Amino acid sequence: MSLLNRYTALSKPMVQMGSVLGSLFGGNSRSVTPSNAMYITTVFSCIRVLAETASSVSLNTYEKIDKGKNKAINHNLYYLLKQSPNPNITSVTWREWIVMDLNLHGNHYSQIIRDGRGDIVSIYPLVSTKMKVTLTKEGKKEYIYDTGAGKVNVNPYEILHIIGLPSGDGITGLSPISYNKKALELGSTAESYGSQFFDNGANATGAFVVPGTLEDKPFQRLKTSLNDAYTGMQNAHKPMLLEGGMTFQQFSLSNTDSQFLETRKYQKEEIASIFRVPMHMINSLENATFSNIEHQSLEFLQFTMLPWFKRIEQMLELSLLARDERDIYSIKFNVDTLLRGDFKTRTEGYKTLALIGALNVNEIRKLENMNSIGSEGDKYYVQLNMTETTTTKGGNK
Repeated sequence: MSLLNRYTALSKPMVQMGSVLGSLFGGNSRSVTPSNAMYITTVFSCIRVLAETASSVSLNTYEKIDKGKNKAINHNLYYLLKQSPNPNITSVTWREWIVMDLNLHGNHYSQIIRDGRGDIVSIYPLVSTKMKVTLTKEGKKEYIYDTGAGKVNVNPYEILHIIGLPSGDGITGLSPISYNKKALELGSTAESYGSQFFDNGANATGAFVVPGTLEDKPFQRLKTSLNDAYTGMQNAHKPMLLEGGMTFQQFSLSNTDSQFLETRKYQKEEIASIFRVPMHMINSLENATFSNIEHQSLEFLQFTMLPWFKRIEQMLELSLLARDERDIYSIKFNVDTLLRGDFKTRTEGYKTLALIGALNVNEIRKLENMNSIGSEGDKYYVQLNMTETTTTKGGNK
């Protein structure tokens, strides 16, 4: 019996992505957990940036050669990692799933399906919250997955387990959401308060003054009339019809009300710092300029994405490549697309490398997604007026 059939109950929840994500992000309580954190706008924006960045670059399997490496297009992992890990999702979706899991829960789990020869034929992502990891007396990891119909002990050989920032137990990763719960709850409360603040309409901006004291029945009628006719965004700026000598006295916002927008701005910056996402990437351009955005984007790649790429690459190699294959093959993200500058900067760089014989015409055209011009484009050139320093006047002899 194949592993896919053996774990039918285990595989089914993996491929129903809509229902998984629905349960993953369910709830709207102010108590923030990894399951409902995506309801906070800034958390959603940050994780979306991280996930979509990881999915926008190619994930390739390479074969090592004497002068570098070539794409291992004949290896069974090449298609699985680059195009589709299983028949139900694409590689883009899977990589987004991985990064979302790591930033919400601190761990990602996928089931590895092998054929009778031990070759990997598919990879199915698992629901992180349904996996429990423990250590046996022998110090080996033990994986227990809740299928909904019961708990299943899964062979570690069948599990791809990618860990985020490691926790104290040494076998699982830290959840950024759980460890920054208070800061995220403040951001959630600010959003909730802001929604209520604008929904209240007239009640937040002034007081209705009537001469004398109203009896209970007229008071309730007046209260109902005002709530129905003049509160809420749909009634904003609507002229008021007052009766019985009633007047409306407007007053300025309290310090608490007037500062909540500043609080939301601060929380937005604090949440972005948790995920190390530059503010301009979540549509906050207050202090952004053309020059510092370019540098911040490079820092985002170097100090935010590269650590994630390294974690994922090493665990993919460890879990998907046999021991004797690791000296021959490697799995890498192609970050060159993230390093591409504007057209002028790229062409100046190509020109410099071409003049010292580091790139030929066909290599440059390939970098720009252009077709080869034939064997003539494979030649390398250097400037004729360049010579060794030892032959020039005053040079060392």
